[in-house]
Amino acid sequence: MTEALTLASHEYPDTSQMTLEDDAPVDSFINEKQQRLLATVFYSGADTGIKVPFVAAANVGLFPHVRHKGIVPDAFLSLNIEAGDEWLERNVRSYLFWEFGKAPDVVIEIVSPTPGNELGSKLKDYAKLGIPYYVVFDPLHKLGETVLRVFQIQGTDYVAKKDAWFPSINLGLTLWTGSFENANYTWLRWCYADGSVVPTGDELTAQKNAEISRQEVEISQKDAKISEQDGQLKQMSMLAIEMGLKLKFPEESVEILSEISTINDLELLKAIASQLANIASVAQLRQMYADSLN
Repeated sequence: MTEALTLASHEYPDTSQMTLEDDAPVDSFINEKQQRLLATVFYSGADTGIKVPFVAAANVGLFPHVRHKGIVPDAFLSLNIEAGDEWLERNVRSYLFWEFGKAPDVVIEIVSPTPGNELGSKLKDYAKLGIPYYVVFDPLHKLGETVLRVFQIQGTDYVAKKDAWFPSINLGLTLWTGSFENANYTWLRWCYADGSVVPTGDELTAQKNAEISRQEVEISQKDAKISEQDGQLKQMSMLAIEMGLKLKFPEESVEILSEISTINDLELLKAIASQLANIASVAQLRQMYADSLN
């Protein structure tokens, strides 16, 4: 594994004659989506557990020194970088080891319909750079039946790793079949220890909207239940008032009941029903609910 670089800013080499990018197109729309899925998820707002400066990028060149021609992985992740956000100010458009202070932690290659020697020269090249983990994703089975291969640096060479969990990062990689940007596919995605994928920004929004909808349904159901209960209590109160009016004021009961039936205040109806036996006249009754309504 390469040691962290400690160059001061005035010691950075001249890169004016270096070819840092070639604007070569990616292989396909699917590969382009896969690259972005692996990189942008770290900036989507999801809790990745990463609390240190990091860079996650797709299709960006790695340059260990000025005489190196560079190598471009499909995606990479680098934690504990030295440059922080200063690289934006200096318009650093490639991953220059002396700028960021170290090699990336994980590099990922996605095998296209035309393999790029991912298990040959690239494996050796990444090992020479001292990158701790090298991942080869082969969704089209161009290199054999194994879809996902993970290698870990041991000395100066890579050895095959049985799983796709990276303890130093506290994240792993997993195959996930589903829809990303309206494309149904089996995607390579970052995941937590329990195997659940790190959500994208769209997935986070969908989760929040689903939770809001669930809460709204619960509130609506509670309101409906309360409304139903209130309706039953109102019906019971009106029945008690009707019986009381017929006993105390039989001649005026129909007119008074018609007035009282327009009252929606359940507490007022309950009060009328409970106090009706003590009311001496229709005028007193009218005054009671008139005062409450005003």
